Amino acid sequence: MESGKRNDKLPELLAPAGHMEGFFAAVDNGADSIYLGLKQLSARASAVNFSLDELARLVPYAHARRVSVIVALNSLVTASELSGIPDVLQSLSDLQVDALIVQDPGVIHLARRLFPSLRLHASTLTTIHNSAGVRQMQRMGVSRVVLARELTLDEIARIRASTGAELEVFVHGALCFSYSGMCLTSSFRGGHSGLRGRCVQPCRLQFRQGRKTGYFLSCNDFSALPFVPELKKLGLAALKIEGRMKPADYVSRVVKAYRLVLDADEAHTSEAVREGMQWIADAPSRRLVSGFLEKNFNETVLTPHRSGSSGLWIGTVKKISQDGAHVSLRRGLKAGDRLRPESKEGKEEPIFRVTGIAALAGTRLAAAEPGDVVVVSGRGGLKAGDRLFRIASESAGAHTTVPNRLKNVKPLTYRKTFSDPAGRAGALGERPEAGGVERQEERLTIKTGTLHHMAEAFKSNPWRVLLTATRTNLERMARQRLPKAQKSRFVWSLPPLISEKSDLEYYARAVNWFVDKGFLLWELNNWGHFDLFAERQGPGFIAGPRFNLRNGAALAAMAEEGCRWSVLSPEITFKELQLLGRMPLPSQPIVSVYSWPPLFTSRLTPKLEEGKPFSTLRGDVYMMERKSDGTRVYADHPVCWFDRLSRLREAGHRHFLIDISEAPDEKALEFHKLILGFRRSRFEGTCHPFNFDREP
Repeated sequence: MESGKRNDKLPELLAPAGHMEGFFAAVDNGADSIYLGLKQLSARASAVNFSLDELARLVPYAHARRVSVIVALNSLVTASELSGIPDVLQSLSDLQVDALIVQDPGVIHLARRLFPSLRLHASTLTTIHNSAGVRQMQRMGVSRVVLARELTLDEIARIRASTGAELEVFVHGALCFSYSGMCLTSSFRGGHSGLRGRCVQPCRLQFRQGRKTGYFLSCNDFSALPFVPELKKLGLAALKIEGRMKPADYVSRVVKAYRLVLDADEAHTSEAVREGMQWIADAPSRRLVSGFLEKNFNETVLTPHRSGSSGLWIGTVKKISQDGAHVSLRRGLKAGDRLRPESKEGKEEPIFRVTGIAALAGTRLAAAEPGDVVVVSGRGGLKAGDRLFRIASESAGAHTTVPNRLKNVKPLTYRKTFSDPAGRAGALGERPEAGGVERQEERLTIKTGTLHHMAEAFKSNPWRVLLTATRTNLERMARQRLPKAQKSRFVWSLPPLISEKSDLEYYARAVNWFVDKGFLLWELNNWGHFDLFAERQGPGFIAGPRFNLRNGAALAAMAEEGCRWSVLSPEITFKELQLLGRMPLPSQPIVSVYSWPPLFTSRLTPKLEEGKPFSTLRGDVYMMERKSDGTRVYADHPVCWFDRLSRLREAGHRHFLIDISEAPDEKALEFHKLILGFRRSRFEGTCHPFNFDREP
């Protein structure tokens, strides 16, 4: 294989490609590696993406130029999709791709078991945010970890110093309000899961709280270009540019800028950064900030006063006539450019294509210059005061000579099916002898957030009672003695976010102390949690909802890590539950039938009042709560499936979870009413079914 970095002393420059033009733009402008998605199973489902036949030519083309090709197979996989994964892995193995970016535990499990030679990179959607998570990924056979975007420069350096694994960080592109891999809002609102590449960007919406309106959750874009000299010194494996949905011109400019700064020696670094900033200034984006790299990120990342339209501000509509919109240009404009209007109030309007440009005297123009006032046609509905942002330009077609580029490339051959039935069935977690669990006895588990609610939960005689392992709860429990009958049913639930700097050492000590005291059942909610038990024998695990488990292979993966039970994804549908209910699975599935799932889990603190409802313009109501590690945003009512319990039982499920750990206190106090509702299969009040009746 001919691929490889041009300079082994530098981090790899990893560029996005969502289409052919973007692929060639990345190659031409100095990318060491290119990541792209397939037509299916990509976390950028809206990009054009690539077929296997296209990859058969692109991979040898790239390798001949010492450029690696990494395939993003980073969507969550449903139970019905799982059987096709071995076939996809077979094809990608034959096509000699350099690595796969993965999120779903089931895909990791299948790849390691069936194709151990495939290199795996843990997606940022796995929310690896500390060295413990990196070490666990190494144990699972993952070659590289893409760290969460929400880390400071100091935290990245600490993780780098604590591990020997390959680390990759994002350096340019869009930012999400929620932590990578922890956003449920798009799925909750309409079934469009961001974890499956279908996010409809609810954080970009305008919200109202009392008399205030604003884009309170909308983030600026991120550029680490000035930080590249420092990042180069950390020994990172790769710097990653986001943008598989961006046009080729964007890819060209951004890759060129980062290549320039990466290659600059120390004496010329400042000059290279200045020149690089000029290149990215003309790449369509929202306002560029340094993201989470600096400690003052709360002051710069959010811009509530405007939506943060992506694109280059090219001009403002001065007036509307029967001929079209009169636009005062601050940048050049060409026919064919795609523009997004933004109203004076900051509302984004649909993108349109410029079909014509004319001088005020009526002369038709192919292009106009900065400072001109021209008449633009292409769509109605524009208003005086609207600002126009260029999203893409037809000039980006410089890379569209695809057939000429590839006509002399001999395509690689590949198999379209995986031909080992026994290996497939075992890897999919379908063999009873592999550890199928008896699921006839019905069990109820209750998860709580305070010691008071824990005590109330034990009165209902559930199978297990979980308590969130906050510092407060850990320290209070250390001073108490649980009766033996309760201790055998008690489970600590570790929080999904454990900071490298301020929390990791504390939780490592706490876990050891409680295990020594005989607390042997733990719910884990992040891959890093396994590392806390790496030197211990005896504890049993429940895989929590943050692992987003939706298929049999994912449950097999959790069983291999010691999880006898697994809470299924909050995004799961009834159709998926029906399929899983028929399978003998190696980790017993637990179905959550009541919860207040955090829809956004963020490190940011928006300018909203805590505890006071805020809503979208269409009337969706949310509540915000500040915690020590950031912000949670919830719907104004719980998810509840009590009235669907008979259908779940008919589908074969017998283990259910009532989770009040995130509930508003006054709702959690209605505990006895909840238990009665569960037993009667009826919920009194307003609730949301989430994705129960939706398509997977």
